[in-house]
Parts: sequence; structure tokens; C-alpha cells
Amino acid sequence: MSNFKELRSIELSSYTIISTGIAVLFSIISAIFITILVGFTVPDGASVIIYLIPTIIVGTFMYTIYNAFCQGLLYNLLAKKLKTIAIELKDGKEIVKISTTETAMMVSIILTIQAILLYLVSVFVLPLLLSTIMQTLMYSGQQIMAFNVYQLLVLISQPTTIAVFIFGTLIISFVFVLIGTYIYNILGKNDRGIVLNLSEEKGFAAIDSIDSLRFAIAFAIISGVLNLVFAIIMMISGMTLTSAIANVLYGFAGGFIEAYLLAIFYNYLAPKLGKLKIELIDFIIN
Repeated sequence: MSNFKELRSIELSSYTIISTGIAVLFSIISAIFITILVGFTVPDGASVIIYLIPTIIVGTFMYTIYNAFCQGLLYNLLAKKLKTIAIELKDGKEIVKISTTETAMMVSIILTIQAILLYLVSVFVLPLLLSTIMQTLMYSGQQIMAFNVYQLLVLISQPTTIAVFIFGTLIISFVFVLIGTYIYNILGKNDRGIVLNLSEEKGFAAIDSIDSLRFAIAFAIISGVLNLVFAIIMMISGMTLTSAIANVLYGFAGGFIEAYLLAIFYNYLAPKLGKLKIELIDFIIN
């Protein structure tokens, strides 16, 4: 039995807390890999690691708090003006269909607003941050890396780069989310949709847990197909066939691992930090 629901709003505190917890776990894994990589490839890498690892974890913590709260707040505000994301639930737990255009429009607008906010903040903060990183790298004897950071600072401060970044975010995110939702709906029709265990809490639908394998498979297929589209575009621009195949395989494998870990982390943290709560109301997908 299927029913249709509209995602009317997101409970901000639950979304911010659980997103931050998951992101911190990912940052710890990333820090471990970076430690191993730097230890084997960079001379005197220990001096870099001492500064880099805490920066990754603390920076992820602080940025995710802002990013998650901003995304949830923007969604709740835009939901009052635009058509919201709608889903079809089978047996009250399997997502078999997601509204395509509405989802792509909502996601692309949110990401574009965040890109504009990021640029406005970067005008004041980024030069100071990169300058601090350059000094740290120079003190630790990494002059080449410091010069690369300086080149990055010059590049991102160009007006052309800024315009491409903002408009590219809007267009690319809309197209790729639109394609992604179409792919997902095909999976949903073939009983390959994401399965959520839901419960009701104070007028909200709380996500108790996520089926890790179903989530990972769906995400891997979508990621792989999107990477295939990207690879085809890049092959027109000169990418080799080998690189294109590697890019597609990375999309499948990386998408599966990332999604599987995300679901595992959510299922682990939800009972401890609190479940994600969303407001779902009855709706009909056109």
C-alpha cells in the first residue's frame, strides 16, 4: 500500500545535530587516511600532521553546524514560497518515488544561496584563513605547498571564478539532481528504493533507522550513472577512455562506501544524539 507525502519542514535542531555527528565521524576517517598519506609521501610530515589533523576535525565540526542549520532553515523558508519535495511511501517505509522538478529546484536554489553566502563570508575570512595556513606551512618547511595555497587564493578571488562558481552551482546542481531523481524513481519502481523505519514524535516523522544496504546500492547506482554522464562530457573535452572508466568505477564504489557508512553512522548516532525529525503531510504527486 502506497501513500504520498510532502516534506513540509525539517526540525532544525535534530538535522543539525545528527548531520554534525555524522560529518565528524567522516572527518576522523579522513584524518586517519591523510595521516597515513602524509606520513609516507611528505618529508617531515609529522610537523604538518600536528597542525592539519585537528584543523580537519574541528573545521568539519564548525562548518557542518553552520551548513546543516543553514540548509534546514533555507528549506523551511523556501517551502512557504515554492513547491516542496514530495515522496511516495510504500508500506509506510520504502521510498518508491521522489518528485523530480520540485526536488531539483529546491536543492539547486538552496545550494546557490549557500554559494553566495560562502562567497560573502570568504571575502573577509578566506584571505585570513589561507594566510594562516600559508604561514603554518612555511614554518613547517613546506614552501611548495604554501605557494600552491597562495595560487589558490589568487584564483578564487577573480570575478570570473566567482561568477562561474555561483551560476555553475545553480545549473549543474539542478541538472544533476534532476537526473538523480529520475534514476531513483526507476529504482523505486523495481523495488530497489530506500527503506526507512519511521515513527511519530510530537507531530514529526522521526527516522529511527536506515536500511544501510538498500541506501548504499541506490546511492551507488545514482552516483555511478552521474559520473558516467560527467565522464562522457569530459571525454568530449579530451579525457582519456581509461580515466573515464576509472571515474565511473569510482562513482559506483565511492558512492556505495560513502552511503553505506553514512547509514551506519546514522543508525549508530540516532539513539545517542537524537533522530532526524521531518514534517510529512499528505500530498499527491502529479
